[in-house]
Amino acid sequence: MLPEANYEESEAGNLPLPSPLEGEDGGRIGTATRWNRRRAAIRAEFARIMYGELPPRPEAVRFELRRECDDAIDGIAIRREIRIHLEQGRKHHCIDVLWYLPKSVKEPVPAIVGMNFRGNHACSPEPDVFPPEFFPLDEPVERGSQTGRWCFRQLVESGFSVATAFRGDLFPDRADGRADSVFRLYREADGLTPEHRELTAISAWAFGYVQMLELLETDPRIDRRRIWAHGHSRLGKTALWAAANEPRFAGVVSNDSGCCGAALSRRNFGETVGRITQMFPWWFQKELDRYAGCEAELPFDQHFLLALAAPRPVLVASATEDLWADPRGEFLSARAAGEVYRLFGCEGIGDAEFPAPEQPVFGDAVGYYLRTGIHDVTPVDWKFVTDFIRRNS
Repeated sequence: MLPEANYEESEAGNLPLPSPLEGEDGGRIGTATRWNRRRAAIRAEFARIMYGELPPRPEAVRFELRRECDDAIDGIAIRREIRIHLEQGRKHHCIDVLWYLPKSVKEPVPAIVGMNFRGNHACSPEPDVFPPEFFPLDEPVERGSQTGRWCFRQLVESGFSVATAFRGDLFPDRADGRADSVFRLYREADGLTPEHRELTAISAWAFGYVQMLELLETDPRIDRRRIWAHGHSRLGKTALWAAANEPRFAGVVSNDSGCCGAALSRRNFGETVGRITQMFPWWFQKELDRYAGCEAELPFDQHFLLALAAPRPVLVASATEDLWADPRGEFLSARAAGEVYRLFGCEGIGDAEFPAPEQPVFGDAVGYYLRTGIHDVTPVDWKFVTDFIRRNS
């Protein structure tokens, strides 16, 4: 029986954090060159204990244009709906991507890629966007029901392209989801049962981020040097892990990613390792279970994950009412990642104090802000995101 979640800062604990700059021999990492070697070991530890490995690249990948509309969103955007076909031997798997580009493109534009929770048709206000086909949702999802989270008009008017895919195309978010996941390209049915915890939902979703990046790289209207990963909640954890594994992402945005995302695991506040592994075991490696209630024994904390993006920019976002995700723990993690960024001549957010709502702390390659409100993505979030990307491009 897990104890009640703690929401009192006085009870959060003040355990010392491990340093990502402490080498395996106990010596101090003092150069970017040595960090790059240390980085590989840290990434491997996260894969072994927490997230698992991304699926390998399949033997064949091809892109099918299913529909293109050149007067989308009242004529300001081009909408493309692309099916990514993944082929491994005789096996086949698909990912459907919804992609908007500014219509008046005079030079390559920055892009944001992210997974969605309820299907592409739920993200768009347009009535003819394809819904999920291959692994239908357990219950009908209303068209446009998540347009508040996907502010395509705002992003396009700000000069950004944005692409999204449904998480269920990569791994249906349930205990038996492996059987219908992208991992089926590489395993037979008896290797896709709930017991095969090494095949995690987060790594399957992160693989989807990489596939979207590769799709966008094929279009000359996209600035390949400015493709960012963005994710909310469990998909914020995913975006951070995708950026840790794929150096072509220019930067990464974590929105309310909380426990096993941006928030420090050593703090006893809101969701904990014990709770998240009990509720969502298919997201993580089985090895993580043994750290429930003894998070201080982890060989890393989540600022290590943020630091894996260095020297690329990372933005961490929280919400005032989202105590489950531990906003202060997310801030402290972003601040602690700065010691790695300083190896690359970036100051991070220095010794900044926890900010008031809507008062972003945009440092050198590391940023943090606290939005008023609940666990969500809003137009305010997207404004801070695009401001941070411009500042760090």
